[in-house]
Amino acid sequence: MNMSHGCASNTVAPPLQRFQFQEVHMGAKVVITFYADSQQSAATAARAAFDEIAAWDRALSDYGTDSEVSTLPKIAGQPTAVHARLSKAITKSLEFNHSSCGAFDCALGQLSKLWRTAFRESKMPSDAALSKAMDHSGCSHVIWVEATHSVAFDKPDIQFDFGAIGQGLAADAAMDVLRAHSISSALIDISGDILASDPPPLSNGWLVQVDPEFQGEHTRSVLLRNQALCVSGDAGQPGKIDGKTFSHILNPKNGRPIDSPRQSVVIASDTTTADAIATIACVMSVEELRDFATQFPTVRISIERLPVDGGIQTIEPLTTSPTRTIQTPHLQDVNQSHVVITNTQ
Repeated sequence: MNMSHGCASNTVAPPLQRFQFQEVHMGAKVVITFYADSQQSAATAARAAFDEIAAWDRALSDYGTDSEVSTLPKIAGQPTAVHARLSKAITKSLEFNHSSCGAFDCALGQLSKLWRTAFRESKMPSDAALSKAMDHSGCSHVIWVEATHSVAFDKPDIQFDFGAIGQGLAADAAMDVLRAHSISSALIDISGDILASDPPPLSNGWLVQVDPEFQGEHTRSVLLRNQALCVSGDAGQPGKIDGKTFSHILNPKNGRPIDSPRQSVVIASDTTTADAIATIACVMSVEELRDFATQFPTVRISIERLPVDGGIQTIEPLTTSPTRTIQTPHLQDVNQSHVVITNTQ
């Protein structure tokens, strides 16, 4: 009697290799680092991730005239259905506007353009121009119907500015694309918005070094795995008028740049949350921030101000996580996953 015997496959998966790709999107340098089994699979995954980020740029950018957000009607009371990306941006932004009692506001487009012009021309805006921009800014004028994905405004010339959340949304979506391409160990850096998935091979996580805001302070090291880290502050995109430096971050309550030097570092489970809270942390006082942070018990918030204003202050989470941060990473972590983040927001 003849008998056939099945043989178990002894095929060994090829070792993972480290790849890094870089392009410019959303007005910023985007660096994607990950581990894949081949150059071809890495290139395919990176292309798909960059294309996803570019799609968010086309939806949210307020610099061009052809983005979806730029083509919204400027007249009041005209509901317009929007596509999925812009819909998500509006929904998440309004959630943070509500939870922060207005410290986060995605409808400051008129104010943003006013101050960009002021910085470019090195000339303070007039009180009349500031008052007019304030009158046509703010989420309170946004009429959003999530069920139909339609948006309208209750007065003319309201404009969105998703600069405080757009890169976070794009990073989260790009990481989902990488996972769909079987990339499980990756780090995405969009101008200081960092998202890490699983650790690199033979390491405990992705090591990120955050440059200090002020001279005399030390660089801080954070080890990330399946976490996001966002840095926001005055040093990233400062404006100058008559030799005086101004922050690009606006306080929605008075329409002016925040009035004291500061930098925030936020760690959360996703970049959208970290991105939004990093801006909120720069706008709020420390006391307001402590109260706000109770809504996000797993988020770690650090504020760096001048020593006379309190120096570095950490808003401790109500719960701790074993994957939060590690300040003394092993040497293998440094070799595998070292990234230096300089505040550029």
